[in-house]
Amino acid sequence: MTDHAGRAEPAVQREQGLQALTGADYEARAVSKSFDSVTVLHDVTVHFYRGEIHSVIGENGAGKSTLLRILAGMFPATAGELVLDGKVLPALTPRDAQRHGVYLVPQEPRLMPDLSVAENLYLGALPRHRFGAVAWRRMIGTTDELITSVGLRADPRLPAGRLSLAQQQLLECARALSHGCGTIFFDEPTSPLTARDAERLFELMWQMRDQGLTLGFISHRLDEIEAVSDRITVLRDGSVVARAERGSYTRENLVTAMIGRALTISRRSRPAAGAGAAGPGAVMLDVDELVAPPEVSGMSVRVRAGEVVGLAGLVGSGRTEFAEALFGIHRPASGTVTVNGRDITGASPRKCIDAGLIYLAEDRGRNGIFADVDIARNATSAIVGQLPRTAGSFIRPRKEQEIARAAALEVDVRASSVAAAMKTLSGGNQQKALLARWMLAKPLVAIFDEPTRGVDIGAKESIYATIESLAASGLAALVISSELEELVRICDRVYSVYEGRVTGELAGEAVTLEALGQLAVGA
Repeated sequence: MTDHAGRAEPAVQREQGLQALTGADYEARAVSKSFDSVTVLHDVTVHFYRGEIHSVIGENGAGKSTLLRILAGMFPATAGELVLDGKVLPALTPRDAQRHGVYLVPQEPRLMPDLSVAENLYLGALPRHRFGAVAWRRMIGTTDELITSVGLRADPRLPAGRLSLAQQQLLECARALSHGCGTIFFDEPTSPLTARDAERLFELMWQMRDQGLTLGFISHRLDEIEAVSDRITVLRDGSVVARAERGSYTRENLVTAMIGRALTISRRSRPAAGAGAAGPGAVMLDVDELVAPPEVSGMSVRVRAGEVVGLAGLVGSGRTEFAEALFGIHRPASGTVTVNGRDITGASPRKCIDAGLIYLAEDRGRNGIFADVDIARNATSAIVGQLPRTAGSFIRPRKEQEIARAAALEVDVRASSVAAAMKTLSGGNQQKALLARWMLAKPLVAIFDEPTRGVDIGAKESIYATIESLAASGLAALVISSELEELVRICDRVYSVYEGRVTGELAGEAVTLEALGQLAVGA
């Protein structure tokens, strides 16, 4: 159903709900895409059928997100064509794609933080009364119904910027339905979600599939790919290298196709008691009864030189808010924070960096990257005062690029040049570029908040190796992760966090999935 202008009506206005939506057979046919002189997609053909979930997988930089953005009208293809229900489409804009019932749920939520949940849901299509006034009461009611259907519990009048990252992602999923789209692509939608929220999303996706919608899905979590996919296409270096249907592959097959080699994953060797490289040394981060209302209610944590210590807990337990209070993004109400014996309680981020504390944020879009700035300046932004300068005190660009290039190479950032804008990188390569930034600062203590969110399995091992190497050189690392397997893989000790408090601690071989699972839910 469309309005008089030919635009798809929001699904919630139809009152038939999800049942009224229909998907379409949608094909990318021999599609290629180049940015400047760099080709990121090579002659890619992928067919998405109604009534199934088709996953596209591959390493960071393989071209997955670029492909979905072309399908959703966000990027034009350099070559090839898009075919919807047998008809070749002209060049698309995102609005054109939505008119054709196509929507992309992005990896990083695209919301207007000062507008309400309801206004974000209906952005560009506010329901109105006969004489043009916005139908606020109806909008609030239908918003509440729709966000509840995707598992989001929030006041429709609440500013969207006050939602957690997980809640914002659920709101993006609701927006796809509100625009009446039956062909929906999900780009890493579960990255910020708890296992419970992710399961709720999968249930919604299965319901959509069974009702005839067309779904495309990207995830780096292979257990999710195995759980939801009816078909899989594997990209490597911008080309299709494998295709598979449910039941016709193993996880090892997929990994080998993705990275071009077999991958061995090993658990970190726990250091023996002692000092220096042989084991944990002096206490480098000492947090005593930190309170930062309303999320942090009194948390105490210690991390020694050479240790990798984890924080486990559900989304909303206060882990990220605790990290932000340590780093001065939010000022704590009470408690103390010391780094190598130096009191930095309530210090600004700049002073924290000067004291040797750095923070790799969970939400790199909000607290991490400078999207329109080149990779070199992103990488060197933490050490601007230390960069080589001319006699007139101007930064020497060539030296800055040399420093950034060496740091990017060390953590395997894949880019055409460090002069490229940060926004041209895939999510995983952005994360590695941020890691390069903080390593240039030569920290004593590093907080890694969801360090592998949106990162493929090969890049994960690279990041794990970097963290372990830094710990071996004496860094004190605090790792926050929603993936319990990640904490078991790399941590020497793990604190559990529940409702803003530390509820338990595990060390050494006691760090297991079963034990962490119980502690994370407050047991």
